[in-house]
Amino acid sequence: MKLIHHLNPLNIQEEKIKFFADPTYNPQFIYAETVSQENLEYYNHDANQYLEIAQEILDRAYLHRNAEDLKMLLGPEITQSEVTERIHQFLNLHGLDYQFEIIWSRSFMVRTSIGPNYIKLNSAATFRQDGVNSMLYHEIGTHALRRRNYEQQPWFKHKQKKGFHEYLPTEEGLAILHSLIPLKFQLAYKSALTYIAADWSRQYAFAKVYKKLERYIPNQEARWKKTLRLKRGLQDTSQPGGFSKDAVYFQGLVQVWHWLNRHDFNPTLLYFGKVSYQDVERAFSLNPTFKPLLPSFYRVDHAKYAQTLRQIGKENRLDQLKIKL
Repeated sequence: MKLIHHLNPLNIQEEKIKFFADPTYNPQFIYAETVSQENLEYYNHDANQYLEIAQEILDRAYLHRNAEDLKMLLGPEITQSEVTERIHQFLNLHGLDYQFEIIWSRSFMVRTSIGPNYIKLNSAATFRQDGVNSMLYHEIGTHALRRRNYEQQPWFKHKQKKGFHEYLPTEEGLAILHSLIPLKFQLAYKSALTYIAADWSRQYAFAKVYKKLERYIPNQEARWKKTLRLKRGLQDTSQPGGFSKDAVYFQGLVQVWHWLNRHDFNPTLLYFGKVSYQDVERAFSLNPTFKPLLPSFYRVDHAKYAQTLRQIGKENRLDQLKIKL
């Protein structure tokens, strides 16, 4: 989908000022181009089937804890230069150093993001020791490696012609699973909250979604950004709906864990490129001699990788779900 850049309102700052002056106000956004309802609901397929388990994860994470407690579980703060050094070390470990430009800026909307040849980090954000390890497993150990492998495939940029499925749920689900591996606290509460909040967005106005997020995101600026992300694409945010993409992260986590569980927790086929778990056999058949780049946290110790992911599945009660793949 090539519509992300159409989802950013042109009048964010004006509407933000109005909203913070009156938290019952629902922003009225203006866009360069109108986004169709079909595109906004592109990812809505079975978007609420895991609400019960997501809510259970969220409740357990916030039992006797608040947002600050959960943040502290990510370890001590580290400096920008330390973060940069860790990124270089992890890239080098995978033969990718000097292939990515590391860019710091206060202007970035999200904490971290990765592209074909860059890694962007928000210099206004706080980075913590275990949180950085989690980010490395997510962005480089999953997204960057799958991208590099994809670039080597004969079907690179021809997935649609090959009839491949939408890959994003698998892409993000695998990345979220991997981001939990280096953490001591392995409840997937962040993606569970995003999944639940996406469901709220489908039902409620901007102001109500913002209010319901207060318990989990007490910081007003962070909560504004989260609600904006959920309701983007709508002109009148008093109406239910918004861009449905955020629902796929937790949905993908559930599906990918079950796929891995059925394949002895061997992710090799998932690293044939940016493909859905539904298409890995097809991807293999198109290039059966291909040897994909694999993340160090799998290569070094297959058994530990499998053991850790089994534990993550148990901790998040994913192993109790009965789903069809």
